[in-house]
Amino acid sequence: MIEVASKRTQAVELVNMCMVFDPQTKRVLVEDKPNVAWKAGHSFPGGHVEPGESAAAAMIREVYEETGLTVSDLEACGCVEWFDDDYRKIGFLYRTSHFSGTIKAGGEGQIYWLPLTELNEKNTAESFMPMLAIFTQATTVSATSDVMNGHLTLED
Repeated sequence: MIEVASKRTQAVELVNMCMVFDPQTKRVLVEDKPNVAWKAGHSFPGGHVEPGESAAAAMIREVYEETGLTVSDLEACGCVEWFDDDYRKIGFLYRTSHFSGTIKAGGEGQIYWLPLTELNEKNTAESFMPMLAIFTQATTVSATSDVMNGHLTLED
């Protein structure tokens, strides 16, 4: 029997986040977005993938809009997924040390450079620390949550 395709489809929201690393100062670019639906704190620049836009192009656009920096040579390092009944949010995670420009806040929160060692569970956004593990791993991994915007569990 042929399975009905509608049982295999669901609404999907595509988002992204990028760890911008400065090899000269050994710092990462962090953003503090205060108006979010989860625990606020340090995170990396990111946002939504618009219809018809590739995930990588969206990442370059989002970093520029939120920080004033132009990034290149993006490295895909993993993804995160949140599930809620028939709805899914997929987050594409990138990292780069190739950027140009001068940082300036884009209206979504403060932007500044911070040593990676200063990021911890208390001062970062909800579920950011499992994402940080993905950003800093040598191999691609993913994380999931069965609650929208909930705690992420790393997967191998």
